[in-house]
Amino acid sequence: MSQLLHAFSAEVLKLKRTLALRLAFAAPLLIVLLQLGVYLVRGEEMEHGSANPLAGFARGILTLWTLIFLPFYATLATSLLASIDHHEHHWDQLFALPVRRWTVFAAKWIAAVSLVILSSLTIPVFTFCAAELLKLVRHGWAGVPFPAGLLGNGVVRSCAAALLLISLQFWFSLRWRSSVISLSIGIAGIMSGIILITAPLEFLSVYPWTAPGAAASPRQPLFALVWGLSAGLVLGAASCWHLARRDY
Repeated sequence: MSQLLHAFSAEVLKLKRTLALRLAFAAPLLIVLLQLGVYLVRGEEMEHGSANPLAGFARGILTLWTLIFLPFYATLATSLLASIDHHEHHWDQLFALPVRRWTVFAAKWIAAVSLVILSSLTIPVFTFCAAELLKLVRHGWAGVPFPAGLLGNGVVRSCAAALLLISLQFWFSLRWRSSVISLSIGIAGIMSGIILITAPLEFLSVYPWTAPGAAASPRQPLFALVWGLSAGLVLGAASCWHLARRDY
């Protein structure tokens, strides 16, 4: 366990001032700004027929995040995390350290999961700030409560369901030195998920690129949550074991 902690500490140090860490804040902020712009321009239309217009505002952000930006950021984060050692060919140095090989990859997997969690946790923070700005502009919304429960529940469920996607992209990124392969697979998965968005919920709950969105949907299917979490943990462990046995 101490070896794993040391390896994870090294991964955290390598992430400082990297694009992967910056995107953990930039990607959620972009979604919130886009949604904020829509509501600033068309706020009157959004207000009609809704007891809590901020619930629609938050749900729109959550939908964009879970269906598009979360899978895309998971793809980018794992690819950028792997490229740190791929491009500089740090593998010889890492494997020369007095630690077991699997701890190196387990630390990278934990770092990838941590980046996605960090990015997801900024969604409620940015959304709250945007909601307060909307209340200043739309005076009729002053007493509207912020849907913290809706956002918190959606973020937690989508993060758990995204574990399978993270583990898949983690293996793709470290299995092949070229980041083009992992990025291409990730983008293809996201595009196919968007095309198949009208498919039955049972399929969307199983498909790794749509499972986070299915888990955070208003129907909140438990299967997407359990499948993504359990399969992600198993695949993550299997990926670390397989990658530790390869020659670099």
